[in-house]
Amino acid sequence: MIKPFKVAKLNINGLRSTTKMRMLNDFLRRQDIDVALLQEVTHNDLDSFRGCLAIVNEGTTKKGTAMIIKEGLSICNIKRLPPGRGIAGMFKDIWLKHIYAPSGAENRHEREAFFTNDITYLLPANTTEMLLAGDFNCVVSPKDCTAKPNFSKASLSPIKGMALHDIWETQAQRPKYTHYTNGGATRRDRISTTDSLQNHKQGAEKIATVFSDLFAVIARMTYASHCILRRSMI
Repeated sequence: MIKPFKVAKLNINGLRSTTKMRMLNDFLRRQDIDVALLQEVTHNDLDSFRGCLAIVNEGTTKKGTAMIIKEGLSICNIKRLPPGRGIAGMFKDIWLKHIYAPSGAENRHEREAFFTNDITYLLPANTTEMLLAGDFNCVVSPKDCTAKPNFSKASLSPIKGMALHDIWETQAQRPKYTHYTNGGATRRDRISTTDSLQNHKQGAEKIATVFSDLFAVIARMTYASHCILRRSMI
């Protein structure tokens, strides 16, 4: 039997207050998220989420990454980038690779080095199906913004090098902006998968949240029931 599962990618902007933590918890429950990939995590106190397991990489930047896994599911072979800007692991037969690139024009060289060198540490030991998600803090194509593009050629390296496909690739080619400011709109948040995983995709969407200035990006996929064990969150 084929079962659905949902992966969400979201920059949580620190999320220091108890109120915002509760909002995030409610969002994950309401959207029935199986695996949440979070960026800009400023603390490791995510174990309070009911019915979930949190894997955190706070790192030296104090703006790290985390995975929140629904109860009844598991992830293994965890890898963490020392600065906190990446975390990866095996979820069933899928290698989840999750990144948060350096931001700002002043960190352009650091960002290029991150895409070219740093994230190779998060590669799996063996060839496998892969899902890459994260906040790239730049665009991979000029069409991904309405103003002057903060384009990074190096950001294409992990996508082309692993032959990944954008989760919206087969949907209507309308702009999928995930961050809006007075200066314009950009798409800096992405989910990409290997070719065969695209065949398991049911859809993708972006959803506004009240606790972040970025949209959540959610991918709906399917997998064989013997690989996915789903339980309701309690």
